Formats: sequence, structure tokens, C-alpha cells
Amino acid sequence: MFDFSTRLLQTLIYCVLSAILLIGCTATMQDTGASLSGSAKTKALRVGVSANAPPLAYKTGGKLQGLEIDLATQLGTYLGRDIRFVEMRWDKQIAALEEGKIDIIMSGMTITPKRAYRVAFSNPYMRSGQILLVRMDQAGRFSSGIYSLMASKPAIGTIKNTTGDFFITKTIHGANITRFSKSEQAVKALIDNKIDVFVHDAPVVCHLAALNEQNKLTPILQMATDELLAWPVNKMNGELLDQLNGFLVTKSRDGGLESTIKRWVPYLQ
Repeated sequence: MFDFSTRLLQTLIYCVLSAILLIGCTATMQDTGASLSGSAKTKALRVGVSANAPPLAYKTGGKLQGLEIDLATQLGTYLGRDIRFVEMRWDKQIAALEEGKIDIIMSGMTITPKRAYRVAFSNPYMRSGQILLVRMDQAGRFSSGIYSLMASKPAIGTIKNTTGDFFITKTIHGANITRFSKSEQAVKALIDNKIDVFVHDAPVVCHLAALNEQNKLTPILQMATDELLAWPVNKMNGELLDQLNGFLVTKSRDGGLESTIKRWVPYLQ
């Protein structure tokens, strides 16, 4: 029998604990408050977000919320700087960072070689991966995760220009892919039988499954990839990069990082 609650708990505990261990392993000597210049102290930190990835970053009643929004607020307190969120499309964020329109991206971005060529990543704060969201009556068909997609050639939904999109395109030759700009669009297509499976980040898929239990959607908790989430900054901004890593070390050691992750992953409560 498909034991949703037990496997979901195991997967998300793995993600949270791995995040804390990763910070400890990559800790620098900067475990105290960051040293800022006078101009930096008074200048708001411009945080680029794509608010379509609950529970990481999304909007409710016109208000931004989620794990990344919470961490950004804590970062502002740590740095003694105001936070100004700049909403933009996912595929526009790195270009905006390179052009100096934002200072940092906090949208659940995975470290990849191509992205690391263009931007500098902080130490990772969470381990994640791609999993499947399917209709409950199709759980048996997709029980082997990514291998099920290779065997049956279903209609697959992804979010354009995400690691899920890249992974499916690279891994499954001739895949039948529909690319969406928002996860809500993909969920609706899944409910309406326009796609058979939605491939996306584990925290997002689990959140969407919980929200759509009445629509009989369920995650397939077999990680297709092993990914590290981190915050990109402009490669020329080494000072901010050091400050981010100092923040992560401090929040990891005082337990704040773990408690914040758990707050936005309610399945662990």
C-alpha cells in the first residue's frame, strides 16, 4: 500500500537535516555579525523573488510569504539593512542580477554548473531534488519515479527553465513535455487530465499535494535528482557573499535555520 505520510515524513526530514549538515560542513570563519560599510548599512538589500513556488516563495492575499521570504527578513536583521523584494519572472532573475537590478536571488534556486558560471552561490542551505506529482489513481503506474517516465512516455509537465525542465529534457529522449510558467497552471492541467505527471522540486510538490488532497493528487517520493539550494549574488560582490555565508553559519549553529525550515514544511510538525 502507498504509505504517503510515512514516506513524506522521511523524505522531508532528510531534506531538513541535510541542510543543517551542509552548512556545518561548509562553514567559514565568519560566524559573527557581518562588517558593513556605512553606505551598505543604509542601502536596502534588493532581493529578487519569483513568487510562484510555495512553500519557498509565494503570495497570499497579495502578500509575499514562504521560506525564502522568512529567511530574507532574518538576513536583513542580521545585516542591519532593509529588505526590498523585487518580483520577477524566474527566467529573468540571473540577468537582473548580472545587470545590477537586484543584489541577491532568494527563490529556491539550485546550484548548477551553468548558473555557477554566471553567478556566485552562497553555501547551500537545503538539499532537495526532483520528484513527481500525480493523480492518486495513477500512483501505481508511476511508483518507480523517473524510471516510470522512461517506460511509459506520459505527458509530462514542468516549469520552464527550471532544473526539473532541464533534467527531463536531458534524461528522457523524445519526452512529451508541456512547459508552464506557474506551478498552479501545472496542477490544474494535472487535475484536468491534460498531463499525466508534474515534475518539480520536492518541497514544492509536497506542498501542492497537501493543498490538493481533495483533488486526489499525491507525490511519488523517489528523488530523481540530488540538488543543493543556495542564494546567487553577482560575482563581483564578494563582500555580500561572505556576509551570506556568515549568516548561514550563525543560523545553523543557533538552530534558527532548522526551525525556520520546519516552519514552512508543516509535514514535520
